Amino acid sequence: MSTSKLEKKIWTLEQKLREEFNAELHSGLAKLLARVDHLETEMLLLKGDTPPVPTNSNPKDALASDFPEDPSPRQIAQAKPGQVVPLVDTGREAWDETPQNEVQDMKDLEDVLEPVGFHESTWNVVLVLGFTEAGWLDNFIGVLLLLASAALQVTISLILLSEDFLGEPFSKHISHAEKWRRGLAHDYKHMDLSEVSLASRVCNKDDTIIVSTSQANLIAQINAFLSIKPAQLEPTEMRRGILLCMLCIFLWCLYLCNEFRSIGLSVEAILQVPRRAHSKFQQGRLVSISYARCLVFCCARLVRGMIAAFLLYGGILWLANTTSIKDLVLNAVALGAILDVDEMFFAALMPKKMQIKIQDLEAIKVVYSRRRSQFEAVLLLVIMTVLLLWPWFQLVEPLGENMKLVKKKFCDGDQDFVVDVNENQEVTIGRNTVPFSSNRNATLIEKAVTDFAFSEGRVWQRILFEKNRKFESKRTQTMEAIAKTVLTCENFDSWLDDNQSLDMLAVYGPYWYSTAHSVGFPDNSSCEDMRQLCDYEGHHLLRLSCGVTCGCEDVFANPWYKVEHHGCSKGCRDSMKFGKMRDLNCTDVPVTARTWQDFWQMYPDEVESLAVVLSQPLRNEVKAIAQKMMTEGCRALLNVSEDPVTLTNYCAGNTNPELWSAAPLRQLCPATCCSQASSPSCPTQCCYDKIDCDNADCNDAAVRENCQRTCGQCFA
Repeated sequence: MSTSKLEKKIWTLEQKLREEFNAELHSGLAKLLARVDHLETEMLLLKGDTPPVPTNSNPKDALASDFPEDPSPRQIAQAKPGQVVPLVDTGREAWDETPQNEVQDMKDLEDVLEPVGFHESTWNVVLVLGFTEAGWLDNFIGVLLLLASAALQVTISLILLSEDFLGEPFSKHISHAEKWRRGLAHDYKHMDLSEVSLASRVCNKDDTIIVSTSQANLIAQINAFLSIKPAQLEPTEMRRGILLCMLCIFLWCLYLCNEFRSIGLSVEAILQVPRRAHSKFQQGRLVSISYARCLVFCCARLVRGMIAAFLLYGGILWLANTTSIKDLVLNAVALGAILDVDEMFFAALMPKKMQIKIQDLEAIKVVYSRRRSQFEAVLLLVIMTVLLLWPWFQLVEPLGENMKLVKKKFCDGDQDFVVDVNENQEVTIGRNTVPFSSNRNATLIEKAVTDFAFSEGRVWQRILFEKNRKFESKRTQTMEAIAKTVLTCENFDSWLDDNQSLDMLAVYGPYWYSTAHSVGFPDNSSCEDMRQLCDYEGHHLLRLSCGVTCGCEDVFANPWYKVEHHGCSKGCRDSMKFGKMRDLNCTDVPVTARTWQDFWQMYPDEVESLAVVLSQPLRNEVKAIAQKMMTEGCRALLNVSEDPVTLTNYCAGNTNPELWSAAPLRQLCPATCCSQASSPSCPTQCCYDKIDCDNADCNDAAVRENCQRTCGQCFA
């Protein structure tokens, strides 16, 4: 509580206590005198005497001479501090009038008197300088502290208003967000292991990112400030940051309003002190003040008011530019500390003699009428309204709109794609990515690292360890290369319960334990569980680990992707070509066979995916070929033997990864295909001499074509 408020409360309490004491005293004594008079009358009547006629009609008159009245409120107000006002006898005539007048006088005094105290501040050194009985050094230090605190507050005010402190306008983040979204956000190099783009990770609050952390922090601040969820672009509830910002500005305005009011009252109080040629200081009270001291004090208060105005303006700008909801309250508290610098200088460094003298300064009462009070209240209300409307419309609300615009520049539109540039062709190449999910499953590499680092299982379950020299070659090894090393045709899951197959698991175990994850199945899935995915293009690892289930050795399986660079092992392909194919009848599959129909239904899409742009005539030709094959069956191969796009022979199939990849159709159409050209993978029954081949010259290509059995063209 301030000194002025404390003194006013003490003075008001003193008047009330005096009034209550007087009322109780007079009431009790009046009753007592009435009873005494009654007893005297009864005693006289008992004696037979006639009671005297009372000269005073009011029993209070009898008390007037013995019990003097309290001093009037004006006498109390005019008394000097510490002076005791004696009770005086106002006479019997004033009994009926004095109490009512005193009550009215006290009410008037409560309306017009306001004690104005002097705070413990370096600014009040001017009032006591020369009256402290301190040495010249104390006086010099006091003046120096006054100048130092003022200079410090002025310096801080100027810094608050500088562009370096306030920072660049938030609207500049709009262009920064556009540049980031056009460049780094969709760079394929920043796609994570789960194939999520950097834009999606930043906008959905992925805490594991190590690039674009400043953008992620800015988006997090915007989300918190506007109460926006990561996946939203517009606030759907109360904007807590906007509300807190306005509350902090309101509190700061209240703080400065109190400061301006205190400055004005202190100047008014000093101007009520009589001005003389010399100042006079007596028992903590300024009896008079010199013109020079009064002028210096008013100038100091003017400087303090200017500093407060700078702090008000700079503080509002600073709070309105604070985008972190966590920093708003801290910044508001920091501003209050700046305004209290003079008091901290006073408490910490001011010489004790001067401290005591300033603390002993008596409050000066100023006139405060009802009209002035009402006018001041309305004026302050208008000023506070203006101080709130200005930052709302000019600073805070535009900040919220800019934040929404920045969030849209960062996160609006499609986030799930990445791009790169083909430097040779100068063409932008893109691909779709996986949408962000906070509950996503662990990636394959995350599972592998966790198992090896924290589990006690076998190290080869998810990681294929190699020596340092082989690590780089193994890291870039193709699927075709690993498929050619598997010389048996088995499902890898069949080795799990066979102790004799531990050596095979030591080599191929990581491939099996990575298979289920590669197709999105649980880790404990079997080949049979994943059978329906065998004929999809990207599931190379599934065909390697589940060659039997996926039909890599099945003559009548769908030929698409049943080649080594799509995962079918060499062991399965050899088993089919040199084992099962040899024993087949020389008979084509019927046109209604599901395998034949499935192959040609997939054919147009697979061929079209090989070319960036496929002309409409060529697209129509491919579809016509597929329709012809599904209608006529294998005999259509006699008329159409090559793919018009890749010039690949249907009967021979293709293992070139740059073209469409399928096993030879010879396994479905042995009669048709083996009648066109000899092949070591034709069934034995399709391999025969077409002419008399006795004494034939097998070095001649035409002879070999007609003398397949004689020249050893069947499974040579």
